[in-house]
Amino acid sequence: MNLSPLPLAVFVVDAAGTVTSWNKACEKLAGYGAGEIQGMTLDRIVEFDDPAGAKPRMAARADAENEGTLHTADGRRLPVRITVAPQSFDTEKPGTFSVILIPRTRQFPTRYALIQDLPVADILESLPCVFYVIDQSGHLLLWNHQLEEALEMDAEELPTSNVKFFFDEKERPLIVDKILAAFDGGGSTHEAELVGKHGKRTPYLFRCSLAHLGNVPVVFGTGMDITARKQAELGLRVRERAIYSSLNAIVITRCEEDEHRIDYVNPAFERITGYLLSEIRGQDPRFMAIPGCDEDERQRIRETLARKESVRVVLRNKRKNGEVFWNDLRIDPVSNGDGEITHFVGVINDITEARHYERRLHHLAHHDPLTGLANRTLLQDRLRQAIDSAKRGGFMVALAFLDLDNFKHINDNFGHDAGDAVLREIAQRLRENVREEDTIARMGGDEFVLVICNPASHERIAALIERIRRSVMAKVEVKGRDILPGTSIGVSIFPDDGDSPEKIMRAADAAMYHAKTLGKNNFQFYSTDLNQIVHEHLMLEANLSRAIRQHEMVLDYQPKVDLRSGKVVGAEALVRWRHPVEGVIPPDRFIPVAEETGLIVPLGDWVIDEACSALKAMEALGVKDFVIAVNLSARQLRQRQFAERLGATLSRHGVDPRSLELEVTESQLMDHPDEALDALGQLKALGVRLSIDDFGTGYSSLSHLQKFPVDVIKIDRSFLGDVGHDGHLVITRAIIALGHNLKLKVVAEGVETREQIAFLREHDCDQMQGFYFSPALPRETLQEMVARDARLPD
Repeated sequence: MNLSPLPLAVFVVDAAGTVTSWNKACEKLAGYGAGEIQGMTLDRIVEFDDPAGAKPRMAARADAENEGTLHTADGRRLPVRITVAPQSFDTEKPGTFSVILIPRTRQFPTRYALIQDLPVADILESLPCVFYVIDQSGHLLLWNHQLEEALEMDAEELPTSNVKFFFDEKERPLIVDKILAAFDGGGSTHEAELVGKHGKRTPYLFRCSLAHLGNVPVVFGTGMDITARKQAELGLRVRERAIYSSLNAIVITRCEEDEHRIDYVNPAFERITGYLLSEIRGQDPRFMAIPGCDEDERQRIRETLARKESVRVVLRNKRKNGEVFWNDLRIDPVSNGDGEITHFVGVINDITEARHYERRLHHLAHHDPLTGLANRTLLQDRLRQAIDSAKRGGFMVALAFLDLDNFKHINDNFGHDAGDAVLREIAQRLRENVREEDTIARMGGDEFVLVICNPASHERIAALIERIRRSVMAKVEVKGRDILPGTSIGVSIFPDDGDSPEKIMRAADAAMYHAKTLGKNNFQFYSTDLNQIVHEHLMLEANLSRAIRQHEMVLDYQPKVDLRSGKVVGAEALVRWRHPVEGVIPPDRFIPVAEETGLIVPLGDWVIDEACSALKAMEALGVKDFVIAVNLSARQLRQRQFAERLGATLSRHGVDPRSLELEVTESQLMDHPDEALDALGQLKALGVRLSIDDFGTGYSSLSHLQKFPVDVIKIDRSFLGDVGHDGHLVITRAIIALGHNLKLKVVAEGVETREQIAFLREHDCDQMQGFYFSPALPRETLQEMVARDARLPD
């Protein structure tokens, strides 16, 4: 192929400067014919502007810009710019050079100055791409304006630069290889970025072909701007990578005559389902469906795909290993350029774990974690459903409220792990005694509730509850130790005892409380009389707090008498409630309520404060060595800062600690012997006196008794009921002897007869208190008695 004529004249010379080939532009520019140029030396045609006396060889002129004069055939001298470049792309003729001549005129000629009359110039300028012609030196001979714009260079700059420098350094070896491939093989294709003088980068697809201009081999080609394609390819690669890397399963199906065949699945699909693409390509995704499962959702999918629309469903499928898994599935159509739906893309989110977690959360929200029984929330729902059904069906519903007796004792003595084991065993026993349609719930702690639907009769209910009570009573073996639980049960009946879940629950709770007050380990049905008792209890509880705040509590003092001298040496402080309406309420009515509600703590603090005030008053009267005893509750004894507060109270009143005696019961000490020992040690460190009340009625051992830092033991009144009873005599004598052997004082309480006094004196008991000498007295009366030195008669 020949393209003529060109704006740049090119000679090819050997190392000696002899012209070996040229292009038509040379002939036109210099005016020589082909026969005349052949064999000429370059110095006959071109005169270099060298310094005087210098004659550089061709190799020395390479890759440098020179200036000189072209001697034309008609004798003219034409100034030219001369570029000498080695024929780097001519692998067969090393040592040859391209000599490119560019006329030096006031105006650099346009790139098509010599062919502007030819239509090819317009064609090249109109191309939608860059156009170029390169000789074997790697320099441009011809180009269009698109190349100038891509390189951000002027026309006069381009011929002097080797084309490989138009590319990034790391791409240059590839560019050279591709141009060499075109010279050697006739053509090549490659992609590369042109780098502009000011940094602009533009990706092109270059296509090169070999041609000859005259007898000069050249490569000409085009470069198509592929910026948009590269951006599209990048977007496709990113999306493809996103699909490939997605944690969600993605499946692409093609539409073929209303069939949907799998074209592609990503690795997440293979991981989630267990199926490889190679196994399932061409199949319909419905092969994973579970027959008869989620048919409504599958029908939605079929109908939506038939309409070529999007759909989202939640359904179950089967993995390759047979496991069922939950899918949150979204399917969307994909259309071609003509708007025709050709594919569908399905995105599967495996929500199996989430579904299981939801179920676990639902179970945890409605069941007790320890026993697996229904919790309070589920119980209320089940009870409401049972009552609604009973209203429609006209039958009964029984509600049983169970509270384990002495469960705290089990936890304290056997440990909480054992307590949990007992609760789990009780739950299992309850399951074994009721029907599947009945409900068992754990309300927390040691409380259980049974909802019995449609019982046959009241008698059948009673028989069931008794069977349950006996079942609960059976021993529970925990780590080789036998534990004997018991339970108090209250039973209410719908519609007899209420017409709503709330009323039925309150009735059963009241019945259970009544069972506790009757001695525990029994069951009671709710009754109107029982409701009155519970109501009174609740009112008492509400009024007690007000009574403490409004100073309705008073202290009376029962004198203690020395049995040897008959002198009053102390008193026991006994709290009374002077109710503004009901009058005096005895302690046995309100003290248990105070214990249950925790009001015993502020009440106890008030009693100690009043007792200290009374001691200070006795001291003001000149009474020495007088001791007032105060009863301590279990709650007070367990309080961490009780000893510290007591010390502050004694200091505030200025009372000698030895004049205050604190009484604790034997059962309080034995519930937590180690904790009790620590608490008594702190109190003893203050200097107060300590006594054990109701001694002989508990289960303390002598070894424990020896450890406790007590000063006094009090004989329970039950051992003095009949001094003529041999059993009582033996126990009383033994307690007195035991106390004295342990260097403790012994006080008898509840003394009411002369015979009891005589017996106590005979066996050297230290002190007594009781109605025989005096009932409990107001403070002023006690002070008067002590002031006049009233004594027990001989």
